[in-house]
Amino acid sequence: MNPAEFGIYIKNLRKSKKLTIRQLDIFSGVSHSYISQIERGVRGISSPDILEKLSKPLGVMYEELMKVAGYINAEEKDTPLTDEHEHILGLIPIEVMKELSFLPKERQEFIIEQLKSSVDISIRQLTNGNKKNK
Repeated sequence: MNPAEFGIYIKNLRKSKKLTIRQLDIFSGVSHSYISQIERGVRGISSPDILEKLSKPLGVMYEELMKVAGYINAEEKDTPLTDEHEHILGLIPIEVMKELSFLPKERQEFIIEQLKSSVDISIRQLTNGNKKNK
C-alpha cells in the first residue's frame, strides 16, 4: 500500500468513528497536523509507534494497522505456539516486538524460534525441578 492509499484508509477509519482530526489528535496524542499529512499521503507510512497511538481511537487492532501499513505480512501464517510459549512471549515488552517488526522476516523467525527454545528449556527445567521436589 502506498502512502496515499494508507492515508485514505486512515481517513475512512476516522470518519467511520465520526471523529474530526482534532478529536483524533486529543484521543491519540498524535498532532492534528501530522494526522492531516498522513491522510493526504504526504507523510509516508506511519511508524509503528504512531500506529499504536492511532489504533484504539480508530477502533482497529494495532496488528491490523501494522498489516495494512506493510510492517506485517498478512499472507503468512504464524507458527503455532503452545500456551506456555504464548504466556512467555506475552511478557516481552511491546517495544521489543515493535523493533522486531523492522527486521527482515527471516530474522524475525530466527529470533522467535530462539525465544521458543529458551522457553522450552525453562519449562523443562521447571518441570524437572518440580519432579525432584516431590
